Amino acid sequence: MSTPSSQPGTSGPSVRIGALVPLTPPGWVEAGRHLLAGLELAVRDVNDAGGIGGRPLELVVRDTAADPRKAAAAVDELARLGVAALAGEYHSVVARAAAARAEAVGLPFLCSSAVLDALTEEPATWVARLAPAQSRGWRIFADFLLGAG
Repeated sequence: MSTPSSQPGTSGPSVRIGALVPLTPPGWVEAGRHLLAGLELAVRDVNDAGGIGGRPLELVVRDTAADPRKAAAAVDELARLGVAALAGEYHSVVARAAAARAEAVGLPFLCSSAVLDALTEEPATWVARLAPAQSRGWRIFADFLLGAG
């Protein structure tokens, strides 16, 4: 599944971004749909503004179904398809498997919402995250509780 890449104001071959999302059970399908909607909105905004260097963005979507093996296989497939980078994933354990494969094949992966500390515990060349690590959230909550007495 791909999003259309022909947008007004863009020309040339598209810049393909692999999207890893849980779209079928046992994955949290609703979270996957919201994640995909956000990625599609970002692609639309970039393309409406002229793309990247005049080239449109295109999402190449793969369903992880909350399965680490499916995610790792999707990373390998997307790398063979020549995507420029990966984005997405919701489930932490799945994101960890995707991150390990992305790091192994040298493909940039921006993880959108997984909070598992192990995702970025080790320094990584190709993996970054948007959501803070789970331990940071718990630390903030504990500090709040201590401060509240």
